[in-house]
Amino acid sequence: MIKKRGEIAGQPKVALKAADALKADLDAIDRALVLCGYQDDPKGIAPRGKYKQLFGRNELKLMIRDRLRQGPTDDETIAAHIIDCKGWDADVQADVLKRVRHALQREQNVGRVVQDFGPDRCL
Repeated sequence: MIKKRGEIAGQPKVALKAADALKADLDAIDRALVLCGYQDDPKGIAPRGKYKQLFGRNELKLMIRDRLRQGPTDDETIAAHIIDCKGWDADVQADVLKRVRHALQREQNVGRVVQDFGPDRCL
């Protein structure tokens, strides 16, 4: 336990050194951008997160098609069905819904999915 506590106690120092190194790297990139003629404030560039891959290749498209073969439905129902099939928590609802809407838009552009603007606005 004493050895483990010593290891854990040293981790914040290592993390601070890593954070300082990242800040130094950002400063160097900012200076390089200015030298290359970048006019705006480099600190205004939005940080990018890592893309979270939820589906395999064509998996989302195939799941949407399978759900639509069962009958007309809307995008929120499709997203809820996918979350149930995958066994995910509801905290990914917004992300899955966004991806379903994007995939449905692509399918509509190709002509595989038709949206009916009736009272239930089903696909």
